[in-house]
Amino acid sequence: MDLLKACDEMKDFIETAQKLVQAWDADPDNYSQLEEGLSALKAELEKFKD
Repeated sequence: MDLLKACDEMKDFIETAQKLVQAWDADPDNYSQLEEGLSALKAELEKFKD
């Protein structure tokens, strides 16, 4: 595993998670935005399956 690539992927995952938390804090009832954030987070998690 390329350590630099792994660090970049982890950074992307954390940034995506932070955006999801910000969306939740801004409006926990905005389900479309939360769904988009969860979908993005799921896509980031898929990168770690290798």
